[in-house]
Amino acid sequence: MSTNIARSLGDYFSIVREIRKQWKTPENKELWFRAEDSKHLGTTSLQPGLYRPKDGSRPKPIKDLLMLENDLYEEFLRCSPQFSDSKASEDDWEWETYFLMQHHGVRTRLLDWSDGALIALHFAVREKAVPPKSGSIIYVLDPDWLAKLLRKHPERRALKSRWKKFARKDPYHYYEDEWERLYLPLDEDDADEPLLTTPKIPMLDDPRHITRRIAAQRSRFMIFGTDPSWLSKLATKRGSRITPITIPVGAITPIKFELREAGITESVIYPDLDGLGREFKQMWDLSGCHNA
Repeated sequence: MSTNIARSLGDYFSIVREIRKQWKTPENKELWFRAEDSKHLGTTSLQPGLYRPKDGSRPKPIKDLLMLENDLYEEFLRCSPQFSDSKASEDDWEWETYFLMQHHGVRTRLLDWSDGALIALHFAVREKAVPPKSGSIIYVLDPDWLAKLLRKHPERRALKSRWKKFARKDPYHYYEDEWERLYLPLDEDDADEPLLTTPKIPMLDDPRHITRRIAAQRSRFMIFGTDPSWLSKLATKRGSRITPITIPVGAITPIKFELREAGITESVIYPDLDGLGREFKQMWDLSGCHNA
């Protein structure tokens, strides 16, 4: 997996353009971007929050994490409607609740991506201290390449087959083409049903823009299965179309100023009063007045 270093917006755009050129990705096709702290490199890179243990702690068994996620999901389903203005359809409310969980800080198997290069760069620098103590990594992904790979994966065929077997048991409540439901948090009552086992491989998803935040961040999601390292291992293989761009620690603060000049600020990414308040706090931190 090659490494590119960006010390400015100009470097960053040049690298992205070169990646698109190397992959021969047409201009009308999207690339996806994901920012991570460099501390995750080589340990928990490209893993969703549910699978990332706290610093220094040992990972919990996957089965325990899946049951914990389901408990959180059930509670979020119960409590969130009072706070949400989104009007999900009856067919989509389970999925949209899952997406909302992720966007509001609950640990899930969802891995956030964006089809906006500058949005990912903002996430790479936004929470860094002044002065910063670590750099960041932005991963670039060709989603069409990955979607094609997943469509041909033998487990995809297997999971579709077992979902059909399950759906045929209760055709009044389940449809045979709804195999994606295998990626939703598994209810405790169904945990012992082998036909409903959570898949190992991930799935790509383009969520509806059910909130201004999801729309502003140009969100894309990857829903992981039971293998936390599936994507990071894929990224190391020959011919992979997942590649990192390194933002060194010394470039973090200058890039913050460049992003602000480009109009990419906290209140743009988080279009609400909380985002505006954080934006002003960042301006204060970058001003140096707090050290006076």
